[in-house]
Amino acid sequence: MKLCSLTMWAAAAAGCLTLTLLPAAAATAQTTDEPSPTSVTVTAPQTQPKVTRLLFAVPQTLDELKVSLAGLKPLLLRYTGEVGGGDQPGPGVPADQAIESMRESVVGQYGVEPLVFLVVVDGEVPAAHLTALEPVLAEVKTFDSDSVSVDRLPLGTLEQAAEATRAREALLGRSDAMKAAAEESREDAPSSPSPSSSSVEQPTTSANISNAWAPWYGTMRAYNNPYESPTDMPRKFRHYLRWYSASDIAAFGDDFAYEHNMSLYNTDLWDLTRPYCADSAYTEFWAGWSTGFKWNAVKYGWNFPSAAAAYWDWDDTTDSCQKLDFSVGIGYPKKLTAGVAYNFWIAAEKGNKSSSPYDLGAQKISNDCNDLGMEPGSSCTGLNYDRPGSGTEPLVGKSRGWRVPSCADWVRGGSPTYKANGTYDCPANR
Repeated sequence: MKLCSLTMWAAAAAGCLTLTLLPAAAATAQTTDEPSPTSVTVTAPQTQPKVTRLLFAVPQTLDELKVSLAGLKPLLLRYTGEVGGGDQPGPGVPADQAIESMRESVVGQYGVEPLVFLVVVDGEVPAAHLTALEPVLAEVKTFDSDSVSVDRLPLGTLEQAAEATRAREALLGRSDAMKAAAEESREDAPSSPSPSSSSVEQPTTSANISNAWAPWYGTMRAYNNPYESPTDMPRKFRHYLRWYSASDIAAFGDDFAYEHNMSLYNTDLWDLTRPYCADSAYTEFWAGWSTGFKWNAVKYGWNFPSAAAAYWDWDDTTDSCQKLDFSVGIGYPKKLTAGVAYNFWIAAEKGNKSSSPYDLGAQKISNDCNDLGMEPGSSCTGLNYDRPGSGTEPLVGKSRGWRVPSCADWVRGGSPTYKANGTYDCPANR
């Protein structure tokens, strides 16, 4: 008999915790309050809708998650390990439908199913439901639906989640398949020019903090394909990027983040500032967010190492209403390895435009999340916006007038190459 006197995370990793299936009857606990005959109608103050964040000590298989989330409506499903990413089905989607859509998208991208460590659900979760989930949960928190704190996790959470994920994958006999999926995703990268700079690991010093830091080479692929997984989001973005020099990576230091910013434009819209935009500011582009700010329907994934703490860059506060971003950040780019081909993908809804002007840029920004005791995320990076060492590197400038769907190859400091859909190495639109 295994005796366990561990933290919830450590117990999960050691295999001391197992899933308690949620009885169907416990999923919906209801009470009925009969009004008093002498009651007086009073207008209650307007309250902010709530969301509940569930952090799993035992990362869930998708079949387990169907049971765990029965009767709930997830707004975010997040996974980590050898590959990472998230799935946002949009408001109002039942859990079983959202989970099957996630299964299709991740298996379609990597050939393997993820283990989910974090879920955000719409509304508050009934007490009976939480009681049934208690053996596999590390934390439950309720937030206002528009709170920037929802994606702020305490420092150390992502490392613990990755360790628990790998431990559970080993117990399920999935480890080799997950590692192979990550390696295969790196081998699929397009060929690229090789500079002569060294790839030997280098320490960060005051001398190299101002060195060149942007990736040396990369590609962008934007195309429409409703037959490619995920089929419910036909607008596809796929990015490859590679650093060849360890000194470039060292230039990020210990608390600068990297963001790879893909921005679509529509100058016919009012040039106001988000979040004070009309609904059209989320739909009048080639790709769109029909559900608007933050809990928009979108899927994304990457093969960055879990220690690099990649994140979906959802926070568009202060952006122009004429611009819509589809971007990903890396909280600790110093954890990357020179010479490795990294990639990330985004699948989005069909916008109302057949094409959109765009620009693509690299950004080195202050990682201020650690000052708050939090993991890197969209709402706490770049707060110290004029910090020395910060920088922006244009990869494909808006002034070129290029539009998506299309593809582009770029080299840092050089001129990008335009590729039309359906030509060599640029997926056709369908």
